[in-house]
This record gives sequence, structure tokens and C-alpha cells, in this order.
Amino acid sequence: MVNHTNEAVRPAPQETISTIPSRTDDVNTAASARPASREQKSKGYNNFAYAIYAGLNTTRFAGETLNGDQLSGRLGYQAGALFRAGGRLYGQLGAEYFASSSNYFRAGDGTSVSSIQDQINIQYLQVPVYIGYKLVQSLRGISAVRLQAGLEYANRISANSRSFNLNKSEIKSGTVNGLAQLGFDMGPVLLDLTYHHGFANAIQAVNSIGFAGSQRRVLSASLGWTF
Repeated sequence: MVNHTNEAVRPAPQETISTIPSRTDDVNTAASARPASREQKSKGYNNFAYAIYAGLNTTRFAGETLNGDQLSGRLGYQAGALFRAGGRLYGQLGAEYFASSSNYFRAGDGTSVSSIQDQINIQYLQVPVYIGYKLVQSLRGISAVRLQAGLEYANRISANSRSFNLNKSEIKSGTVNGLAQLGFDMGPVLLDLTYHHGFANAIQAVNSIGFAGSQRRVLSASLGWTF
């Protein structure tokens, strides 16, 4: 006969819950964090851009005509840097060295074409300011087609001519131009096509006559690299 009163009462075994994360949990956590990281990187690309660029331009003045025909502009060049901030709608600020060259016709001044036509070279330091919108863009925003409009202040730093014998003081030291630009971002490469529309005469020519209609009309193309 078994005496049950002398047996020790054994406690029931307790279940233990493991707090060690499994490998599956690690994989799921990393996977869920990946889209957020990608989204943050996308926002970074969209919000800020720095770039340097250089290109060619052609300049003419609004009033330059010869026998009813407009004179063609001459090639110049520009080089500069820009900073862009914003998303699809953004602002852009730049600074550029702009060397322009133009043929100019001064009406009623001589009997031959050579005596009334001259080449005027002007160098500016320009500060363009834009508001832009990306018409289409890639997922991360690093490739896009942009449309921009703005204003620029052009400060004349040097100027010369031949037959007209214009000195630097006869070229306005500061003018304001309207800007319209179509731009293309292709990864780090940018291409900008810009029209500059002068609102005031660039040549003041205090002691000269015949320079009415010297507002600048400029087309420029620039190729740059974005950082």
C-alpha cells in the first residue's frame, strides 16, 4: 500500500516565453525601414541642388536694324553657379560672369555700312533669381523637365567698341532683365535654355546720339553639373 501523504507536492512546470528576437523579425524590421530610408533620400534630392555651368550666348539690341533687316547677334559666353531649393515648385538663385558681343547699327550716321555699324562688347556680373516648376520628374526628382521665370540684375564690369568709340561710362552700370528658361535635369547633368529680355537701354551714351532701343535681347544655352 502506497503512502501518498509522505510524497512532496511537486509544482506544475511553468511555460517560459523567449524574448530573443528571431532572424525573421530582424529581416522584417529591415525591410520595413528600407522604404522610409528611400523616401528620405528622395526628399533630399528634391529639396536642394548646387550646380556650376558654362555656355554660349547671342546678343542683339532691340533697336538695331539696317535697311529694315535686323542685325544678327554675335556669340558670347557665360559661366556661373546656382543654388536651388524646394520640391516640384522651387526657387533658384545664381551668380554668373556674362560676356556678350553684339553688332549695332546707329541710324543716320554716315554714308557707308562700315561707318554706321560697330561691334560692342560688354562684360557683366549677373545675379539671376527664378521661380521654377518641374513639369515632369523622375521618382527621386534627379531627372526633370523644368520651366522657370524670373529677373536678373546685370552689373556692367567692362565694355568696349570700335568705330563708336564708346567708353565704359557710356554703358549703363546696372540694368534689370526679365528671364524665361526651359531646363532639363538628366541625373547630375543639367541643360538650360534661357531668354533674357532687357527692360531699359543698356547704352546711355550721354554725349552721343542714335542709341535709342538698346535694350538687350539675349538667347543663352548652358551645360552644367549638379552636386
